[in-house]
Amino acid sequence: MIAPTMSETPQSFAGAALKLLPIDREAFFDLSETRQAVAAGAQLSISYLLMNAAATLIAGYGLLANSEAVVIGAMLIAMLYGPILGIGLALAELDVRMLAGALATEIVGVVWVLAIGTGIGWLHDNVPISEQLLARTTPNLLDMMIALVGGAAGAYAAASRRISGAVVGVAIATALCPPLTACGILIARGYFQLAGGAFVLFLTNLTAISAAAMAVFLVIGHRAQTVGPSFRATWSARLVPLIVLAVLGTYLVDAFRRNIDESSVRSSVQRVLEEGLITQPGARVIEVRLTTEAGKRLAFAVVRTPEFLTAETVARLNAKIDEVTGRDIVLHVRSVPIQEMTRDGQVSFGRVSGSRF
Repeated sequence: MIAPTMSETPQSFAGAALKLLPIDREAFFDLSETRQAVAAGAQLSISYLLMNAAATLIAGYGLLANSEAVVIGAMLIAMLYGPILGIGLALAELDVRMLAGALATEIVGVVWVLAIGTGIGWLHDNVPISEQLLARTTPNLLDMMIALVGGAAGAYAAASRRISGAVVGVAIATALCPPLTACGILIARGYFQLAGGAFVLFLTNLTAISAAAMAVFLVIGHRAQTVGPSFRATWSARLVPLIVLAVLGTYLVDAFRRNIDESSVRSSVQRVLEEGLITQPGARVIEVRLTTEAGKRLAFAVVRTPEFLTAETVARLNAKIDEVTGRDIVLHVRSVPIQEMTRDGQVSFGRVSGSRF
């Protein structure tokens, strides 16, 4: 082992600033202990495979059962987080051996979870796709921000002697196993676009966590251990996750904008329908869904009503929707007939308020 290169000494401004703080740094961080702990968590082992298999099974059945509590249970026991911290530490120290080992462990874990998730999806192909499953197919900028903060918190917790238990909480916040499991289930069902969205969510979490962890490890004092790469090569290696994060960020910002826009349009459509059906006693809007087919924007609405809506009523509502949203939207209304009975017979909705249902 040789002393660090000139590019690595003196310490960075962050490291120097940390030394000036009126705290006993040794009481908080032990770099050798941190390295050993993170390296151990990044190793491939039977326990790693078994715990990830158990987490995938729990996550898979939790997603199919639409149970958020069960999915959280899977986050608690998954072990995909350890290798990502190893990637962050390896980039901070420019340790090629640790980086290769952590990447290999993570890749094996990803393939393992995807395979089990695909098996669950194939075995239970008759179970409807749940909201919990769909929730992991549309990543956006907020998911990246959560992963960045979670990665920084996880790295700090792993390095600190006093709050190492917080890593469990970080693992819940930065979900890794559920989106991969969702990806496998959707692949088995043939929903490749949705599966791609779930995998992008996992990739976003992986990249953001490793980049944030690298930054934290650098700040607390982890540096390159060997002479070899030049200053430019040193920072090129560390810029890789940042470049990937920037590319993903561009996509996620656009996705976030589209999600907000769609939510606004859907809210406007529902509001117009609810206001337009006030004069139709007993009518209630149950669901509004937006989609695009053949370049046309479509709005599908499900309305529970004692009487079917006429074409004239739908045309009037459609015109109002176009006016409010400023867009050309084709409205489709599915009327679901309802009936209210008492011991005295059928209730006439003409005599009651439309707010009953």
